[in-house]
Amino acid sequence: MSAIAPRTLDDLGWPELVRHWTARAATARGAAAIARHGFFAEAALARQRSAEIAEARLLAITDAALPLGGIEDVAAAIARVQKAAALDAAELVACARTGQSLTRLRSHLRSHAERAPKLAERGAPLADLGHVFHPILEAFGPDGKLLDHASDALGPLRKALASITAALEKRMKELVEDERFAPLLQDSYYTQRDDRYVLPVRHDGKGFIPGIVHGTSGSGQTLFIEPQEIVELNNRKRLAECDVADEERRIYVKFSGWIAEEAPAFDGGLGIAEALDVIAAGARLAEDLVASEAIIDDAPRIALLHARHPLMLLANRRCVANDITVAAGVTLLVSGPNAGGKTVALKACGLAALMTRAGLHLAAESGSVMGWFPDVRADIGDAQSLEANLSTFSGHVVALRDYLATAGPGTLLLVDEIAVGTDPEQGAALAQAVLEALAGCGITGIVTTHYDRLKAVGATDPRFANASVGFDLSRMEPTFKLHLGVPGSSGALAVARRHGLAANVVARAQELLGGQATRVEDLLANVAEQRRRIEEERAVLLDELERTEADRVAFRAERDKIRAALDRETRRAHGEALAALKAARREVEEVRAALRQKAIDATVTDQDVRDARRQVTAAGMAVSRNEPKRPTPPGRVPKEGDLVIGTPVIVKSVGGRGHVASLPDKGSVDVRLGGMRIAVEVGDLLLDSHRAARAAAQVLPPGPPPEVAIALAAANEQKSGARTPESTIDVRGARADEAIAMLDRFIDEGMLVDRDIVFVIHGHGTGALRTAVRAHAAQHQGIEKWRAGEREEGGDGVTVMWLKS
Repeated sequence: MSAIAPRTLDDLGWPELVRHWTARAATARGAAAIARHGFFAEAALARQRSAEIAEARLLAITDAALPLGGIEDVAAAIARVQKAAALDAAELVACARTGQSLTRLRSHLRSHAERAPKLAERGAPLADLGHVFHPILEAFGPDGKLLDHASDALGPLRKALASITAALEKRMKELVEDERFAPLLQDSYYTQRDDRYVLPVRHDGKGFIPGIVHGTSGSGQTLFIEPQEIVELNNRKRLAECDVADEERRIYVKFSGWIAEEAPAFDGGLGIAEALDVIAAGARLAEDLVASEAIIDDAPRIALLHARHPLMLLANRRCVANDITVAAGVTLLVSGPNAGGKTVALKACGLAALMTRAGLHLAAESGSVMGWFPDVRADIGDAQSLEANLSTFSGHVVALRDYLATAGPGTLLLVDEIAVGTDPEQGAALAQAVLEALAGCGITGIVTTHYDRLKAVGATDPRFANASVGFDLSRMEPTFKLHLGVPGSSGALAVARRHGLAANVVARAQELLGGQATRVEDLLANVAEQRRRIEEERAVLLDELERTEADRVAFRAERDKIRAALDRETRRAHGEALAALKAARREVEEVRAALRQKAIDATVTDQDVRDARRQVTAAGMAVSRNEPKRPTPPGRVPKEGDLVIGTPVIVKSVGGRGHVASLPDKGSVDVRLGGMRIAVEVGDLLLDSHRAARAAAQVLPPGPPPEVAIALAAANEQKSGARTPESTIDVRGARADEAIAMLDRFIDEGMLVDRDIVFVIHGHGTGALRTAVRAHAAQHQGIEKWRAGEREEGGDGVTVMWLKS
């Protein structure tokens, strides 16, 4: 660890920050370690600590904070057992609970090693102390006393003691009530003296009760006598107590020996827990500061984003965030009115440098950079010393002298109001000379000033840069906002005028100041005012942007609400369609049964076929009318010759897709729509242009098959595993969610008509649609099993699914 001058630490408020850090420790050892923590001498060590704090924060926000509770500082007890001393009950329980907590910490770090590898590595040496703490904790009760089962002998010995004690108390009660002794007693009770049962006998009755006198009362009127007839019982009780105490001591020695055997593991575990507590406390401090892990640069530079003063945050005081940028070897000259926030920015930057040296996270936004400063110097506040016979100015000069003698590259110098307390012109000249000399030493610095001479240096010398803090003259309030690149007006005359100083006095001050100085001051004030107006306009634009974004979010929420309502309506309509489908299913079965019977009787006529066809068509149209409507896909009116078997078409009246199942006949054509075959007017059809290119793979053989043959053979074809238009759905070209919805409806319809197997054509493509279909099949309750298609079935571009009966 590397030290920083105590005065610098006090000026920047470091002891107060350490107090907040210490208050967040979970153990006494951790708090003590934070108090003596100091600063890392190497940037690599600080980066390591910062990364460990980041891991501890990650664990904490995922409800996996380091379990440091129950770890007591038992180092003194461990040292005693190493010298063959036996611990008492309280010390044994404390050691056992600490061992239990260390083992729990070990398991926790191992189980979260993937998310917190650095912490897991730090905790790797922690030992499993279960063989020590389990038997010890099992031997003690919640009150910290040994339980009877702590050893085989302890229980019986305690029972024997209890039996003797019960017999003794019974006998003492009898003696108190005995007619021989009752008149001689001071009161009707018995008591104990020196752990032996005695009777309180009046002084005049001492010769009438034989026994051993164990003392008198304060007044001397009462003697405490152990009756001769219970001496033996008291002796037996005392011997039984000694036996119990001896057994308890033997158990304590045994347990102490177990702890002594693992003394190195206890000592090492306490050290690791102490280090982890320091890290965990740093993580809690970072969370309270809404801090971020800084980029620690080897170069002595500063690039803080939205930096805040940590002590102001912890005190719940208003704190304005500022960007602070200082290049390596450059001194930032901060000017502006008093009470405008110059010193706050100075201290915030100094504390950030110290926190970086300690490996802590900074009260700044992610992406902030803090250089590595081996030496941090601060000269803030009144430097006068009566003991050293130094005025304020003399005290500052002594500090500047020391900086000139010892500062160099890697030094961060923070000076508040340089060279004040003397003649302003001479002070400004001295300040410029000192800063130029320090710049020649390569220091990086931040200096606050009111001197116009230094503002001019910041505009002309590349080793310096200007910055200013804002002050709203219209409201007479500081903005506390740091502006890089421009000097600021001190605004003394304007402030005096606002506070009611006589106008003639202010006017005389302007006259004495001179025209040139007044113009410069007015110019700086105008620049600050213009900047303030620009920032106000920017704030208005940002507010408008936020309102627009809020409106967009509200619109999206309303859209999602409408979509949800539409989805509910679609599901309701789908349910109605399924109900109609069940009714149609019964009608179709009745038609099929009738046709089968007539086929068996060889009495099927053309009229029977036409009648059956009308009934099936009517049932299919009932289903189609209840099917949820979707926007009609684009298509064109079919021309003569377009409607061949297998041509994909759209039925306009129901908005459904299907395939031509027969050639046109008298202005009508059969269409397979879903699981049904219906007769549709040619004028009600559109060619489905989107699916026409894919239909070639499923073109049915020419020539209308006999209706009876189709009706009777369909079940057999499905049972044999043959792919038919009724058992096939083509979802190519659809989005994954659309394909899943289509598949669900197809499966529902298939189960209603007792279909055993279905074929889903999804194609190869990128594989996303295939993956979605098969993932859905794997969890669908209506699908018994599935496989990829065989080569003759379409290969991996097809998924075959067996439906549950």
